[in-house]
Amino acid sequence: MSIRIFLLLLIAVLVVMIGCSSSDNSTPRNKVPESIEKKAQNLIADLTAQGYEVTRGYFFLFGNDECQYAIETMGNCYGNNPLAPYITAAVLPWHEEFMDLSTRNAFGLMPKGYNSIYRFDPREAIIILGLLPPPAKYFGLQTYIFTREGSSDEWKGDPIYNFIAQFGNPQILKQFFDYSPNPKRLRIFGSIGNSNNNIVITNQSGAAFDQERFFIITPDHFMERNMREALLKAGAPDAKNIFVEPVSSTYKAGLHEEAYDFVTWIRYALPDEKTKGDVWRKDLPLVVLRVRDKNTVRQPEPYPLVVLDMRTAKPENWLNNDLQKLVEAVKERWGQPDAGAKPIIDLQTTVDLVGPHCNNRGMNCLGDTQDTSYQGTLYLYLDNNEVYAAVGTLATETDNATYVSLSVYPASTLSGVGSIEHTHLKDTAKGYAEKVNNTDKLYVYYFARDCGDIPACFSITKDMVPKGESFRLIQRNYIKPNTARGPDSTQTLSPVMVILNGGKL
Repeated sequence: MSIRIFLLLLIAVLVVMIGCSSSDNSTPRNKVPESIEKKAQNLIADLTAQGYEVTRGYFFLFGNDECQYAIETMGNCYGNNPLAPYITAAVLPWHEEFMDLSTRNAFGLMPKGYNSIYRFDPREAIIILGLLPPPAKYFGLQTYIFTREGSSDEWKGDPIYNFIAQFGNPQILKQFFDYSPNPKRLRIFGSIGNSNNNIVITNQSGAAFDQERFFIITPDHFMERNMREALLKAGAPDAKNIFVEPVSSTYKAGLHEEAYDFVTWIRYALPDEKTKGDVWRKDLPLVVLRVRDKNTVRQPEPYPLVVLDMRTAKPENWLNNDLQKLVEAVKERWGQPDAGAKPIIDLQTTVDLVGPHCNNRGMNCLGDTQDTSYQGTLYLYLDNNEVYAAVGTLATETDNATYVSLSVYPASTLSGVGSIEHTHLKDTAKGYAEKVNNTDKLYVYYFARDCGDIPACFSITKDMVPKGESFRLIQRNYIKPNTARGPDSTQTLSPVMVILNGGKL
């Protein structure tokens, strides 16, 4: 072999090696089963042959460790659920897509070229192929408006703005009404409609967990139809396994700076077998593709505003007397009959925490979902011997929730530092059964700087909430049984926060 031929072969090998190395390092991949990968490759090949433009992204976890980036970028961690890290799609931008660098790390550090926040080309679809996780209390996939152009003029005279402003706390007001780091844009982080959750998936396809399922997110009905056909051709076994999240024309699509930007999240909470759930979260066996029609002559087929599913609930008013008796019994047991007691605020009825409504008024919805109800406190302090008793109805026992969580947040950062689930709330009121009826449907749980010997109590250490800092408590009631959505909070009872003096023990 001549030296020239040898050198040419060596260069060719090096080019291949460098190319493979570059691809492996610059293109994050999730651990995807062969059957999903094959369908994804079939889909990419078919769509590319049809003339579509296709790029591939990946999924990553957004949990407490990533909160530092959210706080640095956006000022808080969106009131994240500490029971379950979120799963976020990261995608490659189209070549002409405006990238708002001020929010790029809002969900964690992004590899070069990728972003978790994106704009929608009017002729685009996002396609997700994946093996859904092992059985759990909840799985849901949902898209959000993250920011949009706007100004504080939209807040003038708004009843929710005025309601929050009356508390005289600029920090609370800023959490709901504020600009993004880009002063031309408002924080919205509001859901665009109904999620595709495990109930919706089961109702349509017969099963959700441990199943291969496929999702289309698009502002263009034409793309929905064509992507359905392409998925079936690529190996999706049945149309009933394909789920669509329509993006209303109300939400300004486009790749230009003035367009809305979006983020897509997955929630997966309380797996039946924690080890199996942790493996799924580690692997994230999902593929996300961006696909767009390069035919710009064709007019998109937009969607109308999505009609939100109706919520229902089993009325809890019949428990109101028992709840009030339990509050008084807690005070009596502590020997503090004059202790203060305040209802925890229902965020659905008081601040209208509903994504499309938040968008209309330019309000931050903090990553809402219609799959739960939210109740939250104002600011609570810990460093003067305060002990707080949360007293409420337990929605898993009143048939109004599949799971319940009480979560603790430093008030300034809204980063979840701890959570108590319904299994730990159950039976905590039974010690009051001699004076209170229906204690099997109620709970009493305590929060203090140091619980000591207090039963059913969560210690909020100074590492969680620093000295002098206040905290907030948020209750979530997820999915009313036999429905696809969270309970109607107008039919349930909000918990009561009893403020006790631990120094008098």
